[in-house]
Amino acid sequence: MRIRELDGLRGIAVLAVISNHYLLWLPAVGSAYGWLGVDLFFILSGFLITSILLELRDKEHYFKTFYARRAFRIFPPYFLALAVYLVYSFSAGLPGTWGLWLQYIFYYSSLFIGLPPELHAIPPVVPPAVAIGLSVMWSLSVEEIYYTIWAPLVRFTTQNGFTAILVSMIVVAPLLRWQLHTPDWPEYFPFYCRMDGLAYGSAIALFIHGQRLRQAISGQWNRIIRWATLMVPLVTVFFFLATHGERSLRIVMTLGLVLADLSFALVTYALIRNSGGPQLWVRIFRAKWLRSIGMVSYSLYLFHAPLRILAIHLVDGLHLARRANAITLALTSLALSFGVGYGLWYGMESRILRWKDRFVPSSAHAERPPSVESAPEPDPADAARS
Repeated sequence: MRIRELDGLRGIAVLAVISNHYLLWLPAVGSAYGWLGVDLFFILSGFLITSILLELRDKEHYFKTFYARRAFRIFPPYFLALAVYLVYSFSAGLPGTWGLWLQYIFYYSSLFIGLPPELHAIPPVVPPAVAIGLSVMWSLSVEEIYYTIWAPLVRFTTQNGFTAILVSMIVVAPLLRWQLHTPDWPEYFPFYCRMDGLAYGSAIALFIHGQRLRQAISGQWNRIIRWATLMVPLVTVFFFLATHGERSLRIVMTLGLVLADLSFALVTYALIRNSGGPQLWVRIFRAKWLRSIGMVSYSLYLFHAPLRILAIHLVDGLHLARRANAITLALTSLALSFGVGYGLWYGMESRILRWKDRFVPSSAHAERPPSVESAPEPDPADAARS
């Protein structure tokens, strides 16, 4: 059974990212902090992928099942986007460079500090819409590198070794961000500077699947976790309000991201424990409209940025007043993005996912981890999860 609340949380993550790109003129909705939606995606990916790997760990065809199913899920929309960008770039007479395209074809752009310089070159080497479209793909590189190295680590590492690796990732990434920080925040993009978000999600999966560890944490420790789930997000909110979420500040890119990732992880764990519960905050994450957005979040994320460029061209010809132009641009961008997102879901993604289940079946994929059912009963005071 799927954890439906996670689909709703995925919807919140993509709406946060879109708000940061579409609604900066409307700060009341928190759009200035929407870039943190990517970190929420990392927490969710870390939890989901590690849960699947732990369920597959002792099964036959471990690597074939995992990598084949990931390819069915990730590659079609991604390479469709790359194909569109490549064709458009050549037709516009701005074909870029082989070095640029190879970084995205083979998912290694996040091995470098900062975005590829070709994306902000003057004069431009690719069209603006393509540069913007490619600029959001860094996070997919981060996740693809994670998928590549994580499967063998889960398969061949002992639980103690696995735990040590997770702790190292959580400690090392903020230190690297501190060391590499400049006011242009290039440390925001490399895998090795962002791996802590994935590690927090993986730690949740390891904890849920670790029966002895879960039994050891009871009583007073459970109360500490509940209070941390309430207090850490509150401290995080005050921190970001005080700093305005300015990524040019070293403290935001280090302590701020640590607080955000820890908050998302705590809330995620609380939501998993309370999944299916009657509490209002749990039911909010199960709302059909929010889960529906989570369902199409992948294509929404991939295409929303360049579609805003198309919307600008459509709206600019109307010669509207400033506020009317901003509102019309946002609505047009949203209409285009959701149209493409749902079109790709029903026209391509959902069909390919059915092929995936037919040709590479797996009982582990996208299911509630069996051990969640045997977790301690949730306390009504538990806060929400990712």
